Amino acid sequence: MKLKKFGRIILALAVSLGTGLLVTSCTTDRTVGYLWVTSYQYNEISGFRINNNFGQLTPSANSPYPSGGVNPIRIVTADAGRFVFVLNAGCGGTGQAACASAPSTPGTPNSSQSSPNISLFTVGGTGTLTYQQNYNSQGSYPVSIMTDTSGKYLMVLDSVAPDLSTCVAYNPGNPASACGDITVFSIDPNTGRLSLITNQQLKNSSGTNLTYFPVGSRPIDFAISGTYVYTIEKGSGVALDPFQAAFVYSFNGGTGQMVLTQNTPIPTNASNLTYIYAAPQYIYMLDAGDGTTAGRILPYTAGANGALQSVAGGAVLNTGTTADPSTMVVDRTGKFVYIANSGPNLSPTSPSSTVSAFFITPNTGLLQPLSSGAAANNVVFGSGSSPRCILEDPSNQYLYTANYVGSTITGAIINQAAGTLTNLRKNSSFTTAGNPTWCTVSGSLF
Repeated sequence: MKLKKFGRIILALAVSLGTGLLVTSCTTDRTVGYLWVTSYQYNEISGFRINNNFGQLTPSANSPYPSGGVNPIRIVTADAGRFVFVLNAGCGGTGQAACASAPSTPGTPNSSQSSPNISLFTVGGTGTLTYQQNYNSQGSYPVSIMTDTSGKYLMVLDSVAPDLSTCVAYNPGNPASACGDITVFSIDPNTGRLSLITNQQLKNSSGTNLTYFPVGSRPIDFAISGTYVYTIEKGSGVALDPFQAAFVYSFNGGTGQMVLTQNTPIPTNASNLTYIYAAPQYIYMLDAGDGTTAGRILPYTAGANGALQSVAGGAVLNTGTTADPSTMVVDRTGKFVYIANSGPNLSPTSPSSTVSAFFITPNTGLLQPLSSGAAANNVVFGSGSSPRCILEDPSNQYLYTANYVGSTITGAIINQAAGTLTNLRKNSSFTTAGNPTWCTVSGSLF
């Protein structure tokens, strides 16, 4: 009898242990992605793991990491997050930002002048970054970097092309008419190494194929929508290079080649373009205006040969009382638009920096400000001071802004039904190394 009783106890313990193991293996308390933020002050990258349950950010092992150059301004992932590329804009040269006075991190260049570069990193099993090597774009003063939708190509937007004689509207007497360029690289899927794509359509005066693709003057940013690459630019105001316009190339995802599809850049009638974002169905541009209003959003679809077609209703006024809409994101359901407004504050009683939110009307794409309460007041959400980047986590639960002045990342929970934001259930603010300039995210795949 005692043996039978003892056997029942052992069986009960075994079942209990098995149940415990089952619960542990199915836990939702896990890392759902990695978040990396570039910081200008110390030329570093802060790495974080994103918690599934609460959206909390935990620094990755050995974070922060040297950026591989000076003045990191952009960071992107490629090949499902296996590789990370950082665009270091350099400092101290003519037309460049002044070098920071603070000492650099060991392993990072520290001088009164540094050239721009692109740094390649591989991603480890816990989101750690390992530096591999640097590359250079073909032009000068790079401003942005992106990958194509397949992750096979990396593109760099430069302010000034290598050979100004290839600029369609260049006037030697007007420095503002100097055109920019896009440098295109193919990404090795095994190592992440970059190989330059040569322009097969255009040659220089010596009959040699260009190593870049010219765009208009004073480029601001670029984005890829389907098979078209759009570059927004300040322009020089002449017929072939209008102010506040979008320069369009068609992009061949098989060869990396780009071909012009429009005779001239497309005017937008904006007064101060700051950012362009390409969602699967729509293309959005932010117009900050003169700083005395909250600005506007210009929504488009891509028409024949990449021509921009305004969405029904045209330009949409931004909401809230904070100026300078500087960056934006569309959630992965394609239902909501979130815009980071850097300030300054237009009202003494409102937050200095905010996130404004819009609902995307199905079928038409018309943007409608989210509203709440009996008076249907427009909804804006607080962010850290002067957000430079905004993104959604890979699990579609959380929204984060990287805040330049505050040296923080601010997190919020996304209401998937209403699009509204609420503070994370624990801490909602996380410290970065220095002043954030950009951010990127990858799913936890390794």
